[in-house]
Amino acid sequence: MAEHQPSKLVTRVRLPSPARDLLSRRNLLAGTLAGVSLTRPDDPITAPDPVEVAGRLRLSTTRLARILRQQDQLGLTPTLTSALATIAREGPLTLGELAAREQVSPPTITRVVGKLEDAGLVRRRQDPSDGRVSRVELSPAGRRQLDTGRTRRTAWLATRLRELPPEDLVRLHEAAAVLERLTSPPAPRE
Repeated sequence: MAEHQPSKLVTRVRLPSPARDLLSRRNLLAGTLAGVSLTRPDDPITAPDPVEVAGRLRLSTTRLARILRQQDQLGLTPTLTSALATIAREGPLTLGELAAREQVSPPTITRVVGKLEDAGLVRRRQDPSDGRVSRVELSPAGRRQLDTGRTRRTAWLATRLRELPPEDLVRLHEAAAVLERLTSPPAPRE
């Protein structure tokens, strides 16, 4: 595995239009001669077919999730692990709030929380402002369980990412922000 050097800061200079055009043509010609397809900076971006992207993305994220679960070795289902992580990140939460964040039905989240509670990973607490409402929070055992699993998964993924060229790592970093937006619950309508 080759070690990558950090990139140096590059100062960009805005060239006059004729110089930009000449430089762009030179780069296009050089790219063509090298067998590389280069586009001009002012060329419109052609978006790929969303159905094709969806299929590739679904397959690759499913594979990655499966591989990461194999690294986990904690014995929890993906649904239980996801709910536990959400409670850790955003809790304490009501069951309704948790169901909305996990994008599952209330009966499903009730069963999930019951299993997590039986395993000693979460506990229910009465809401201090409304005694009729209970909130779910992580227990110390739940925190340890999550930390152990995250450490294993992150170490495995970081090892694989170190094998990538820097430009691929930058693209993945940018794609992660898009994936986070894609998987966030929709904003409430006003």
